[in-house]
Amino acid sequence: MTAAGEVVFVVAAFAASASWQLLLAGGGSLVGRLLTGPRGRLVTALVSSIVIIVLAVGLVL
Repeated sequence: MTAAGEVVFVVAAFAASASWQLLLAGGGSLVGRLLTGPRGRLVTALVSSIVIIVLAVGLVL
């Protein structure tokens, strides 16, 4: 591999990593904003209650 090819590879790897980090940060911010509102809290409470009930039933059976 030539020096120019190595530089292109490093720059491309950096760009891919940076774009992935930005996607994760933006998605996490959006999900966090949705879950902290009144409707998000209600949905989270209902889902967690259902999971607890399912796990409890699984322990009994």
